[in-house]
Amino acid sequence: MELTELGARIKQCRKEQHLTQEKLAELINVSPHYIYEIERGMKSMSLSTLVDVSLALSISADYLLFGKCDDAISAQPDNLNLLLNNIPWKKRKSIAEVLELLLPYLK
Repeated sequence: MELTELGARIKQCRKEQHLTQEKLAELINVSPHYIYEIERGMKSMSLSTLVDVSLALSISADYLLFGKCDDAISAQPDNLNLLLNNIPWKKRKSIAEVLELLLPYLK
């Protein structure tokens, strides 16, 4: 795995979702400069940061690491994921609880 390729995929996904480096950094609780360094392939990241990036961008870790899409998580963001990107990470738990209550009515 090349760090430059990983960084390029993160940057591409971030831009497709119209997120700035600052917004992505806020979503995963890191500095914007760290996002800059990751996208340039200058820094590696921990597994937990990779997971956070993957969740924040609604993209599979397989795609970020290897360029392969996982069927479970689409490479294209949907409207719900785009909306969630504007909600602070810690407040998403409340949204998840509301969705859990609504799910039986959507089936």
